[in-house]
Amino acid sequence: MSTAPDSGNDIVSNYYDDYKQTQAYIALTESKQVRKSIFIVAALLFASDMLGMAMANLITAETILYSAVIPLVLVGIGFLAIKQPLLAIILAALVFAGLIILSIVLFGGVGAISGLLIKAVIIYFLISGFQSAREAERAKKELKN
Repeated sequence: MSTAPDSGNDIVSNYYDDYKQTQAYIALTESKQVRKSIFIVAALLFASDMLGMAMANLITAETILYSAVIPLVLVGIGFLAIKQPLLAIILAALVFAGLIILSIVLFGGVGAISGLLIKAVIIYFLISGFQSAREAERAKKELKN
């Protein structure tokens, strides 16, 4: 009778533990990436609004407050991204789509094409955040199995 431990089980157990740790790390890292993407979108929206207001010489405390509402909503959604990254990025995309629809309704075709470069950059960050959210959700699902 040998008293040596079965090293085959230890190796498999160690691999499984390392795999779970790696998946947890991936989930956290990708969730933080989603949060960062949403924060960047919020900052871009606020900065573009402030630039437009400055060019029109309309900067007042009231306009700054109005311009900060949507970015503050996005910051709140960004904090949700650590727990629910896919939901957070979908909500951020819906808020952005709502802004575009509102600008088209209020200003017609000009609302659709004004700020096209900023809109393209924001769409890039939303797509990047969506990819990170999917990866985070995949890693979380692997952790549950």
